[in-house]
Amino acid sequence: MTPQVAEVVLHRVRLPLRAPHVAAHGREDTREVILVAVVDADGTTGWGECPTLAAPGYSSEWTDGAWWVLQRILVPQVVAPRGPVGVVGHPMASGAVRDALLDLRLRQMGEGPAAALGPLADRVRFGVAVGLVDDLDALAAAAERAVAAGAALLVLKIRPGWAVAPLAAVRRDHPTVAVAVDANGSFSAADGDELAAVDALGPAFIEQPLPADDLVGGARAATALTAPVALDEAVATRGDLEAAIALGAGRMLTVKAARLGGVEAAVEVAAHAARQGWQVHAGGMLESGLGRAAARVVAARPEVTGPALVGPTQLLYAADVVAPVRPDADGMVAVPAGPGLAPEPDAELIDALEVDRWRLDGRSPAPDLG
Repeated sequence: MTPQVAEVVLHRVRLPLRAPHVAAHGREDTREVILVAVVDADGTTGWGECPTLAAPGYSSEWTDGAWWVLQRILVPQVVAPRGPVGVVGHPMASGAVRDALLDLRLRQMGEGPAAALGPLADRVRFGVAVGLVDDLDALAAAAERAVAAGAALLVLKIRPGWAVAPLAAVRRDHPTVAVAVDANGSFSAADGDELAAVDALGPAFIEQPLPADDLVGGARAATALTAPVALDEAVATRGDLEAAIALGAGRMLTVKAARLGGVEAAVEVAAHAARQGWQVHAGGMLESGLGRAAARVVAARPEVTGPALVGPTQLLYAADVVAPVRPDADGMVAVPAGPGLAPEPDAELIDALEVDRWRLDGRSPAPDLG
């Protein structure tokens, strides 16, 4: 049952990155995410996060576009429903609203995420994504910092021409740590020899080697490679996953709550992938500590195997909207136990990091869609 909502507040916050994040799809020098707060008549608040990137390079969504879609379509439909109004696409914006409503419902019930999502581990081992660094010394330093912080998996961002050397160097320096690579769809069929050379180094998996819309080419690559091919950008819906399974375009799913339209949708897709014999890896989206906590819930599902990219956000940011989460003595991070889906962000921290705020309640005029 969908909770009754009295008002919704959007907070656009700017998180200070410790270093620019670079991948084949683009570069993030500043990090802005949108927090969605849904409030019931008693003042109970549920929270969700839309972690779109600044430009539509990773996917067709981007932060300015998500801000518009939330203000003009999705939030008004929550405050004053007017029938089956929705949007095509925009899973991160839609998922932020869905997660906020789920968080509100759980808080109203006094329950934790397991009440809605089924059995969850109470802690998970974490990995770290290492951005593109065109210098082996700088790469080595970044990898060393991640391992020193407790990372049990390193996922190296690669691109054509910069794949074999970074993987070989990090595997040499950290032989006991699992190392995978993520191409963000930057390779093509013409790059088969380079992908074969990457494969020969024995990565834990090769994530999204070919573009998201080339499942046929991806199937050829998956057949040629020994390491599991993990699909990320190529799977935005269960239908995408079904097509990928039918074509044999991979053997692993990188599940991200934001990309799949929220935590509940992500858990459902992950469960289906596991039933079809695929491995499931939990990735990250450079979320704030709020979104990262919700992603940790997905990583805690029994279908997900191996370390997940849901570690402490203080490795990414100099300041965040929630208190830092510290790994325990075993190098694992705690999964939210409730009430709610994730810990509520700190109002003072939001105020310090916020660059825009917008609210809508039942007395507000309808937004202009022109």
